[in-house]
Amino acid sequence: MNLNSISALRQILLLFSLVTASLFAAAQGVKRIELPLSGNMAYQTVPLGAQGVLLISKPEKGTFNVQKFDTNLERVWSIDGPIESNLDYITSSYDGQAVFLLFSKYRSPLYQIVKVNVGPGFVETFTINTLDRFEITDFKTLGYSVFMAGMVRNEPVLILTQLRTSQTKVLPSAIKGSNAIQTVEVDTAHHLVNVCFAVKKGRQTRIVARSYEETGELYAQVSVDPEDDYSLLSGRLQVLNDSVRVVIGTYGYRNMQSTSNAASQGLYISKIVGDEPVFTRYHSFTEFKNFFNFMNERQQEKMEKRIRKKKESGDDLKLNYRLLVHDIVPKNDNFLLVAEVFYPEYRYQNPMMMGGLGYGSMMGYPFGMGLYNPYLWNPMYGGRGGYNQQVFDGFTYTHAVVADVDENGKLLWDNSINFDNVKSMELREKIKVQTFTNGNSRLVYSHNGAIRSKIIKGNQVVDGDRVIPNETNVEGDKVRKTSTDDIDYWYENFYLAWGEQRIINAAGDPQSRGRRNVFYLNKIAY
Repeated sequence: MNLNSISALRQILLLFSLVTASLFAAAQGVKRIELPLSGNMAYQTVPLGAQGVLLISKPEKGTFNVQKFDTNLERVWSIDGPIESNLDYITSSYDGQAVFLLFSKYRSPLYQIVKVNVGPGFVETFTINTLDRFEITDFKTLGYSVFMAGMVRNEPVLILTQLRTSQTKVLPSAIKGSNAIQTVEVDTAHHLVNVCFAVKKGRQTRIVARSYEETGELYAQVSVDPEDDYSLLSGRLQVLNDSVRVVIGTYGYRNMQSTSNAASQGLYISKIVGDEPVFTRYHSFTEFKNFFNFMNERQQEKMEKRIRKKKESGDDLKLNYRLLVHDIVPKNDNFLLVAEVFYPEYRYQNPMMMGGLGYGSMMGYPFGMGLYNPYLWNPMYGGRGGYNQQVFDGFTYTHAVVADVDENGKLLWDNSINFDNVKSMELREKIKVQTFTNGNSRLVYSHNGAIRSKIIKGNQVVDGDRVIPNETNVEGDKVRKTSTDDIDYWYENFYLAWGEQRIINAAGDPQSRGRRNVFYLNKIAY
């Protein structure tokens, strides 16, 4: 081999190593900060993209504290404010301009809402009264308009409050048939609030989606009816422009549904132009190439054999899954669909605290009760309680699916990522999906103090499941327990991870030794 050939070979090998290194580069912690935890101290985190991050806490009864950190995790400002002493922090809503904090007491008509102006750092506090025995399931804001969905005596109610005038009104939500408000989403691009109703008749459910303006005026309404054998179990509305809307969600066979069980068979996508559906496409999970990857090899083989046998006889194997569907991600002329597969768990015990199923029973969340929505996993469910003294014990997540469909609703490819024994008392999105111009997608979630990721391109896996420890960067530290943790895409190529940890240090320098309970924020570069 001559010198030119050797030089060319070296260049190829160098290029290959650089490509490999960039392809399989692990996440790197850029900066981590810790805040000490003592007693019942706890924090809620609101990432603000390139504007930084907010931390919310209640240092003592009757007060709240909001701190803002910039993207270098340097504290910019800290504000304390008064709040009614018997109120709990429930949730927050960020509309891209301001963060609204919601404080309430279980089944109380009194709510306090704190508007946090994230730039200059000042707050406005509003006290509003809603309806007696109102159980809130959704809280969204658009400007100074607050949309709250919930139930009063098991009937769905949608409330609009104008904070500037303290005027509250119940928006008309009467739809023929028994119905439930399933999702409330803010569309900041079109300045709309989209609400999806699951409308049940017998064992069949259809989806009615409504878009409201900031004033509460109805902007548009679309209805998606299932095929005769099906029932639509969930729906999320996305407005693409003035005339085109898309609804996606899960569907199941009508005769598989009951008040104690919602059985998803697959995903559907419906395109509506004006007020008329152009198409509704159904994609059974039996068509997916990677849906059953969470099973072991033997289970997958058995499942594929059962699916094949059913299809040979002209039928489809009936499935029984529950899915939490994310917002649609428009991608050129296509749509990226993301959903997480989960199941609720129950334990046999006398119900504790406020009826056993209200947000007062969300154990494991010492601060921030969260919102409760029984219809998220079963629109057939007609009320609380029951279950033969079974008490709700959290949601277990098995895996997440990602699917790409074209503008005509055709399934182009699918992929998945397995969850490693993830369990949560609150049903919320765990997986974060980031798409790139080269066609790659990164799937990321956080669990037990570690960051887990996978890079895919269509059906292919570019970089397999990775587990990246969420290190403290202090010599001698050992994380004994991670009680809560989460991760979210932050800005540019950075992610933000946060949670609570108990750390022991017996081998570091004298200043580091001992035990500490901390809340951490970790800036991570990919």
